[in-house]
Amino acid sequence: MPNGLITSLCYISTARADLTEADFQAILKEANQRNDTLELTGLLAFNGLNFMQILEGSRASVNQCIALIETDPRHDGMVIFDRREVRRREFPGWQMAGIKVDPESQDSKADLDHILSEDGVRPDTRKHFESFRSFGTPAQ
Repeated sequence: MPNGLITSLCYISTARADLTEADFQAILKEANQRNDTLELTGLLAFNGLNFMQILEGSRASVNQCIALIETDPRHDGMVIFDRREVRRREFPGWQMAGIKVDPESQDSKADLDHILSEDGVRPDTRKHFESFRSFGTPAQ
């Protein structure tokens, strides 16, 4: 990584209409295994309709992972809305933190707030994920 910088990338996408909680848990398991190999960290949120994910690591690893994610049939319409080079990870302790967010649930809000309370999480990252929590409906 040039000058000690790492790539941080954030995207949003639309989940397949029939995606279940079990599917989301399978995605998290796969992400943790892949991210361990690629030395990636991040956060994946699912609101019943959409995914929002931040990935961080070497440029090559982030690009390799995004190429795999883009072809995953469990979602489509992926839009990358933030890509930057940063000096430190926001989620260094998580190969992939994952959370199903529900705008109606205080437990969901508390769980998300806990993840976003890490010292290195940027204010704009907090705002993106807090906004994401406010739309969508939970999966059945």
